[in-house]
Amino acid sequence: MSSDSDVAVLGGGVVGLACAHAIEGRGIPVRVLEAGIVGGGASQGNTGWVVPSLSMPLAAPGMLATGLRSALDPHGALVIRPTLDASWLRWLWQFRRSCSRERFRAGVLALVALNRTTLAQFDAYEREGVEFESHSTGMLIVARSEGGLRWFGDLFAELVRAGFEGTMSALDADRARELEPALGDAVRCALHTSVDRYVQPQSLTAGLARALRARGVEIREGARVAALAPEGGGWRLALADGEPLHAGRVVVAAGAATSTLLAPLGVRLPLMGAKGYSVDLRGEGEAPRIALYLSEPKLGLSAFADGVRVAGVFELPARSTAVSPARITRLIEDTMPYLRSWRPAPGEPRAGAGWAGLRPATPDSLPLLGPLRGAPGLYLATGHGMLGVTLAPASGLAIAEMLASGTVSRELEPFRPQRRP
Repeated sequence: MSSDSDVAVLGGGVVGLACAHAIEGRGIPVRVLEAGIVGGGASQGNTGWVVPSLSMPLAAPGMLATGLRSALDPHGALVIRPTLDASWLRWLWQFRRSCSRERFRAGVLALVALNRTTLAQFDAYEREGVEFESHSTGMLIVARSEGGLRWFGDLFAELVRAGFEGTMSALDADRARELEPALGDAVRCALHTSVDRYVQPQSLTAGLARALRARGVEIREGARVAALAPEGGGWRLALADGEPLHAGRVVVAAGAATSTLLAPLGVRLPLMGAKGYSVDLRGEGEAPRIALYLSEPKLGLSAFADGVRVAGVFELPARSTAVSPARITRLIEDTMPYLRSWRPAPGEPRAGAGWAGLRPATPDSLPLLGPLRGAPGLYLATGHGMLGVTLAPASGLAIAEMLASGTVSRELEPFRPQRRP
């Protein structure tokens, strides 16, 4: 059976759905092909943060040394493991180049520009009737000492220099607990950002999927594309079950799996899977009301309607999504000193609890957005690292504009897929 579509989006995570939403909004016929279930990949287990105030490249001065020091630490938040794999060594060399002060500042400028529509687009989703859980609380970065906050203050100053318009307030322990009574006595200081919010990510992907289907957009789950090939001025998509499809243009938003899909076309992408963990707990006691970033262990907490999610770790390179029970235990243990009364409920976490997923990471920490040179009609929307939820709406708008206009604006040049990292 063959079926035609003007645009096929490969990937039903938050980025792929945001692309489809924006493409459909431009009046372009689109369908979504998801290998598993909608929102079931890297979109599933993250904190759901919408954080322009944290939209900075991981590739920053000194970061490589920090990651390598953590390589032998079983509890390290950023772990860069030495291996002899050629693609990993190439990625690591490019990451080292990207950690220069000049490249870091260029990355900050690019992300600030991309994020200018982020909050307005989330508001537009709600106005359009996309249903999802959302909390406009700002974000609290909390620490057990003033030294634990210094890094964020320095990075926030870079954002402001790049034109970021959000604000940040420094709070002592008492003011921090007045704003967030769930904080424990170990918290000595905090920074409160003004514009940030958080969403329940599964509710966002489900809401976007419902809205798209209501508008007549086909979203197929369990539709893994095994191969792509140029055909008749468009693209032939061979599904794993043998079904052939055709699309005039293709947007690949398949996260960390993008490299494998495109390798047979001779496309080599600087994309590496970075493993992250999270655990959802109903808990008992007073749960936080504001998104919390725990500065010393570098963990994120989001309190959703059905419980608290604790998330963290950026482990490179990674190919397995197997959950380490020791990692899950450590996430919980590192969280407890920062909270006054909230604790896991009796029996939590249960055996097998927790989630692990692969975030698609680029060496310069910027997503890959735009057309592939030498492959007319093939576009990428991947490589968002830890900023998938934050950057998804803006990425979707960018891809839709490229498809509608056939051009790439100067503002989006830093995200070209085949740039030199």
